[in-house]
Amino acid sequence: MTEDMLYTAGEIARMAGVSLRTIRYYDAKGLLKPVSYSQAGYRCYNRESLLVLQRILLLKYLGFSLRRIEGIIKGREMGLELSEQKAFLLQKKAHLEELISAIEMAEDNGDHDKGEYLIRLLNLLTEEEKVKEQYETSGNLEKRIRLHDYSTSSQSWMEWVYDGLKLQENEQVLELGCGTGLLWQTNIRRLPKGLRLTLTDRSQGMLEKTKKNLALFQDLLEERGIKIEYRREDGDCLNLERSQYNCVIANHMLYHVEKRNACLKEIAGSLAAEGRFICSTIGDDHMQELHDMVAKFDPRIEMPFRRITAGFRLENGQAQLEPFFSRIERMEQENDLVVDDVEAIYDYVSSYPGNASLILEQRGQDFRRLVQERMEMEGAIFIHKATGMFVCQV
Repeated sequence: MTEDMLYTAGEIARMAGVSLRTIRYYDAKGLLKPVSYSQAGYRCYNRESLLVLQRILLLKYLGFSLRRIEGIIKGREMGLELSEQKAFLLQKKAHLEELISAIEMAEDNGDHDKGEYLIRLLNLLTEEEKVKEQYETSGNLEKRIRLHDYSTSSQSWMEWVYDGLKLQENEQVLELGCGTGLLWQTNIRRLPKGLRLTLTDRSQGMLEKTKKNLALFQDLLEERGIKIEYRREDGDCLNLERSQYNCVIANHMLYHVEKRNACLKEIAGSLAAEGRFICSTIGDDHMQELHDMVAKFDPRIEMPFRRITAGFRLENGQAQLEPFFSRIERMEQENDLVVDDVEAIYDYVSSYPGNASLILEQRGQDFRRLVQERMEMEGAIFIHKATGMFVCQV
């Protein structure tokens, strides 16, 4: 990346990990004007444009309104006020440390390498957007699920979770973040009669996939009098019916919710008398062997799930639940992975949000070779799973 190199709007969007529409929007708002136009009339940007875009995204990440960002970029307003951002920065501390690290690496390297670190910084600033994109369709989720076929437990995760639900006939059940509906597909023949299921997800793509998957069992569902409602819901802005549900389920999703207290309060209020809330999550050392192997192979590979899941784990979940539920039981599944399939590990790693798939496009054979050598030496790759759930009542 050199000072005089020009990029199209599409190229600068791909480098930053944002949409082309976002670049055009910032242009229309006067925040990121092109430095020139090509003969064909396309917008052109340079390295300075990337620095401006970095600043816009940083201010946006810190919660500034677009109007205030415009004032700062155009010099009409002062920059960051630490006092008003203190609480937010504490919550985002781990992410900010990565941003600082990326900047320091750019400062410590010569001009030749600064472009690589600038792109790394831009990708960190758009990390949350990438994670959301992960759940627009089911592809990446299905890649991650495949790795768990190599479980050492005789009982699958979805069977184990279902056992903890203790569903009864004619109960009303709500699942938040149903994904592809795997919980219900796995246990379809165990469902009690007269069940009323409300399956929700913030991704319309996931809901459509769930509908398609469960449509295969329509005759069985009708025979047992089971009705399913599909509804788009976001955990950060729930508005649930009061005292409605006998069971509410949040399977590996609470760590994605930023307004967790408001979400838990809404869930508690939606439970009928003696209703129960089941929420699953992971522990601190979940998949640690795989994460260590990836980090050693190429430290540039981003693993944002490790940070994102830190907000609600087995170790800190109960303290967050206690203000809303009087009875809380923590349960953990004894389960690990022993994987002897190179492609299963490759697919799992390539599904990480962020730059993993791009790096593996360039170094995929090196990574496959590393995994293959480990398997030949050890027979298979052992990966510890730390997974469990909380069963709660008001």
